[in-house]
Amino acid sequence: MKSLQAELKGIEHLDEFLKSFYIATGLYIEAVTQDGEIRHTLEDISRCEFCEIVRNMPGGANRCKESYRRASVEAAKWQEPYFFRCHAGLILWAVPIVIWGETLGSIICGQVLLWKPDDFFWQEQKQVHGDYRQFDKLIVAVQKLEVVSAERSQAAADLLFIVVNHLVARNIRALEEVDQANKVQQELRQKMERKKKKHGGDSVHYESYLKKERQLLKHIRLGDRASAESTLTTLFADLFIITKGKSEEIKQRTFELCCLVSRAAVEGGVDAERAMEALEKYNMNLSEIGAIFQQSNKIIEHCLDDIFAFTDKKHIGMVKRAREYILDHYSEPIKVEDVAGSLYISASHLSRLFRQELNCTVLEYLTKVRIEKALELLKNNEYSIQTVAKMVGFKYSSYFVRIFKQNIGITPLAYRNKLF
Repeated sequence: MKSLQAELKGIEHLDEFLKSFYIATGLYIEAVTQDGEIRHTLEDISRCEFCEIVRNMPGGANRCKESYRRASVEAAKWQEPYFFRCHAGLILWAVPIVIWGETLGSIICGQVLLWKPDDFFWQEQKQVHGDYRQFDKLIVAVQKLEVVSAERSQAAADLLFIVVNHLVARNIRALEEVDQANKVQQELRQKMERKKKKHGGDSVHYESYLKKERQLLKHIRLGDRASAESTLTTLFADLFIITKGKSEEIKQRTFELCCLVSRAAVEGGVDAERAMEALEKYNMNLSEIGAIFQQSNKIIEHCLDDIFAFTDKKHIGMVKRAREYILDHYSEPIKVEDVAGSLYISASHLSRLFRQELNCTVLEYLTKVRIEKALELLKNNEYSIQTVAKMVGFKYSSYFVRIFKQNIGITPLAYRNKLF
C-alpha cells in the first residue's frame, strides 16, 4: 500500500475539487494520516492566523496533531464526517479517506466557530493560553475567525465526504481496469505459450479461428456462459497469433466479433436496445492490445450478464435452472413436464415464466438448443442424418428434417453438402 500522500496525488481532479471547495466556502483543508500527521496541503492556501499562532506555541503542533489523530480515528470508526473541537476550541470536521477498503486518514476541514466568542470561550482561552506573552494578539486573531452555522458546517462536510469518496472510488475503478488489462495480457501470453508447446510451433489459421467464433456465438445464443467464457479467452489468444499482434487488425476483428455477439445475445433473449448500447461503448481509439481485448471482453460479458441476470425480474432462479436442465438433457426425449418436474412446478407455470422472461416457449427453447447442437454434429461426415437426429433428441429423422428446415431454411443434408 502506497502512502497517503502518494495515493492522493494519484487521484485525478482531487486537488482541483479541493481548491474549488476552498474558494467557494473559504474553509481551510488539509489531509492527515490516521496518526494525525499532515501529509497533503494545497498550494497558496494558509491556515487562519489563530491556528498559526497556536501551532507556533511550545507544544502547540503536537497538541494539534493529537486532535487530528483522535478525529481521524473516530471518522474511520463511523465511516462518515466527524465533528470535533480542537484543543484550542475551534470547530473542525474530519472526512475519512478510504482506499482499497482501508482508511488511510482524513481530510480535515474547518477552523471556524459555531457562534461568536462568549465569556466561557474567553475563560477557556485564558486557561489554555494564559501564559502566552502576546495574548492580546491572540484575541485579535480570534475576532477574525469566521462564524459558520451548524447547518452550513454539516452541508460542507457532507459535500466534501460525497465528492472526495466519489473521486477515490473512480480512481480505484480506473486502477482496477488497468490491472484487469494486465491480467488479460498475461493470460493471453500463457495461452499462446501452451499452444506453441501443444502444436510444435504450427501456426493458427483463420479457419480454426472462425470455427471457434461460431462456437462462441452458439454458446451465447443458448446462454451457456461457462462454455462462452472458456471459448472467448482461447479465441483472443488465436487472434493475437494470427494477426502477429498488429493492433489495428486486432481492433477490426474484435469489433466484428462484438457485433456478432450482440446479435447472438439478442437471439438469446437480450433486449435489442441494450445490446446496441453495449456495442456503442467499444472505443475504436484504443491502442493498447490488452485494452482492446479487455473492452471487447466487457461488451461480451455485458451481453452474458443480460442473458443470465434478469435482475429486475422475479423468477430468475427458476428460468435459469430450467435452461440448465435443458442443456444437460436435450439429447433425451424430454417434454415440458420433465423440465417442470425437475423444478417441482407445473408445466403451465413454467411455460408462463418462459414467455415472460425469454419471450419463447419451453419447446421453442429446447428446439433451439437441439438445432444448434445438430449444426455442430453435421460437420462430422461420420454421422448420418438419422444418427444426428437421435443424438440431439429426435425420435424420428423425418421430424428432425422438417424442424431443421423450418429453423435453418434448408434440410440437414443440404446444409452438410454446403460444408463439404
